[in-house]
Amino acid sequence: MKRKYFRNLLTCMICLILAFNVGSLSISAQTTNDNVQLYSAKLETGSVSGDMMIGNVYYSTGIIHIKDLGVSKNVSVHYTYNGNDWFDQSAVYIKTLSDGSEVWRYRTPNQRFMGCRYTKCNCKFAVKYEVGGNTYWDNNNGNDYFIERGKDSYYSPIVLSKSVLTLDNIWCLSGNKHSLNICLKNLGYDKTVKVRYSNDNWQSYKESLASYKNTNANGIENWTTIIDVEGDFEFCIGYAVNGVTYWDNNFELNYRLYNIN
Repeated sequence: MKRKYFRNLLTCMICLILAFNVGSLSISAQTTNDNVQLYSAKLETGSVSGDMMIGNVYYSTGIIHIKDLGVSKNVSVHYTYNGNDWFDQSAVYIKTLSDGSEVWRYRTPNQRFMGCRYTKCNCKFAVKYEVGGNTYWDNNNGNDYFIERGKDSYYSPIVLSKSVLTLDNIWCLSGNKHSLNICLKNLGYDKTVKVRYSNDNWQSYKESLASYKNTNANGIENWTTIIDVEGDFEFCIGYAVNGVTYWDNNFELNYRLYNIN
């Protein structure tokens, strides 16, 4: 009787282990799919005032691609600033692309920190898509996404997943001159990066070649250029490598800059 009892107990334990592994596999399988994928994300810093004090903050922003699998859906990021406490932040719908897929955007809450804006700070996260009773993940193949900023350029403030290149920032230098920083994946040594811009609704346009600046710790390259253009203008970014040209045209809307002077 004891032998039969232990044999039955062992069988139950094996069944439980198998059931647990099958459940784990089904969850893991949902992390590698094209139903949801991060385009790009970056860690930003800034200053805020309130509650009788002024402080520095950092936060994460990013763009997400999903397949439209139902009307009722929730897209969010599961994130942590300290590696221990995890939270969910909902994303917001931006637009539907020509193929029927959707673009969503997220921004995590401000996190205060002491010190200057170059103090080291980071965010780890995964993307979650809930629809039709199913949950789909993009967790960077089980590694989660990780972005960080610090004083030195070798940190990784930007991560690219579905996107090959993206506009990091643009600012006015003086007069009609604007400086652009562009981030891209290194898909080959020989490459051309350019900004195409127009101030007459694309009746004509000019192009400005960008030059290599540096490489972040995660391999993302930074390129920069300066354009001189009067008044309001639109622009997009081209990246030619290995016989293919990739475009960042702000999801078919182009980037627009309005002169407020």
